[in-house]
Amino acid sequence: MPSDNALLPPTIHLGYLPDKMVIAHLRRARETIRFVGPGLSLSVAKELTKQWHELGSGAVEVVIDADADLCRLGYCDGAAIELLLKTAKELDSTVHRQSGIRLCVLGIDGERIIFAPTPRLVEESDTSASQIILVPSQHMSNQPGLYDPQLNSDDIGQDKNFLEQILAPPELAPRPLTETDVKRVSDDLKQNPPQQFDLARQVRVLSTQFQFAEFSLLKAALARKRVPVPPDLLGLAGDPATEELLRASFQLVGKDDEISGEKLMKRRDEIDKRYLVTIAHYGKVILHTNRADFDKEVEALKAEVDAFQTGALTKLKAAIQKNCSEVVARLLPVVKRNLPKRWTASLGPNPSVHLIERRLKEELERAYGDASGYLEEIRVRLIYKNVTVEMLRDKDFVTAAEKARLYLEGIYEEYQAARARG
Repeated sequence: MPSDNALLPPTIHLGYLPDKMVIAHLRRARETIRFVGPGLSLSVAKELTKQWHELGSGAVEVVIDADADLCRLGYCDGAAIELLLKTAKELDSTVHRQSGIRLCVLGIDGERIIFAPTPRLVEESDTSASQIILVPSQHMSNQPGLYDPQLNSDDIGQDKNFLEQILAPPELAPRPLTETDVKRVSDDLKQNPPQQFDLARQVRVLSTQFQFAEFSLLKAALARKRVPVPPDLLGLAGDPATEELLRASFQLVGKDDEISGEKLMKRRDEIDKRYLVTIAHYGKVILHTNRADFDKEVEALKAEVDAFQTGALTKLKAAIQKNCSEVVARLLPVVKRNLPKRWTASLGPNPSVHLIERRLKEELERAYGDASGYLEEIRVRLIYKNVTVEMLRDKDFVTAAEKARLYLEGIYEEYQAARARG
């Protein structure tokens, strides 16, 4: 049984209706809620879905535009569209979609509230906005374009099916909102996220679909790391062949060792090759369309680094100890015959073999360092930098980009726009 509110004339707000007032109206509902408009903010959509669950599937009807461009203006939220569709499926109901809607009509138990949607990313709603009450009259029903010609004065205020009251050509009639519609909006918003703007402040804007990316894996190539052994100890080798053999022994770990870090370096190179374009003399760039997948791969690499740092500690300690012991054994006979002069101050002119070996071992262990120190230094570095107008006007950059098969036409534009709000 429709509420007596259905007999009330519509309330028309001449300004934007703040979300908190829309939510207050929704909370008044006891029988039915009907909404038609470009979309809803997430906070309003949450309240609407809450009421939908409480009032029941057939008590709520929703028709929205569901367009990504409207979300970028702030008329609706992508997350709100997803929530509405999810709720409709849970309640075995339907959210309808109709393009071109630029005005909101909210029906609460038959009472109609008409208001303009707030472009929240451009300006704020104002609670002091005026409102008027528009009482429908019989003669208005006879004016084409204002009312359905089939609607007579006795029908005014009656609770007709909501979709029947939305007059539109067949090709623009409301249709069910689908998962494909929602995904298209979500994907569009991910590629071009909404931003808040101040229309009073105009700036020259450069919009690019690519940016520079500085991507590297630092300190991971343990097999390429040389141990900084004091040069006077190497000079004691006596002959070039022995010295070269000792230099080879001063590698931290072997290249084929499982803790060499080569797998991590290879993984970094694979990600680089797959997603980044190298522009000679300028750096590497990434397309925005590849950014999400690239970021996932980088996060996965960071997880691999964390696992490597944890799992390699014991093995690296053992490798350092083994390599250090081998070098001590190779150098000790030579050091005993040619004691470094700088040792004389602390060991005297004729130290025992035990003291010589102890001093040699201490110096080499200090040179090799602590295993945890090497592992803690390994990290993934990723910095994004935007392309500048000056660079795009640089003929050398344009030429280098073309050689790298980065075709600039169509992936950037320059235009006058409103400044983003802080």
